[in-house]
Amino acid sequence: MVHAPSSTELLLIACELAVKVESRPERRDGTDAAVYASSGSTLARRIRAGATFSVSCNETAMDAAGPAPFCWFVSMQAGAARKTNYQVWVRESAEQLSDVWLARKAARALRDSLPHDQRKKKPWGPL
Repeated sequence: MVHAPSSTELLLIACELAVKVESRPERRDGTDAAVYASSGSTLARRIRAGATFSVSCNETAMDAAGPAPFCWFVSMQAGAARKTNYQVWVRESAEQLSDVWLARKAARALRDSLPHDQRKKKPWGPL
């Protein structure tokens, strides 16, 4: 039985494959203070560090609204810092990201099934 990936796992893959990431620190009145360029690795690091966040994504491709057709919206607050809203633009849909996650899980399972001395030969492909 294979379980579906969580939204956090899909978001981490989206961060890795991101075309563009925008960071928007939020003012007390709820408006964006400014828009800054960020990176998927920065956002992923904050997620792994345990920041409180909520996530949503568009299910259908957007019409020329950004640098890529799919966008993930992340609202995050780390510690006492103010809330920051992120937009993560990716070319892959959520279903395609799920397929990437499943392929990586299968590759890890194959790698883990091999004897230790054969693992270095990488017969399983890129992880």
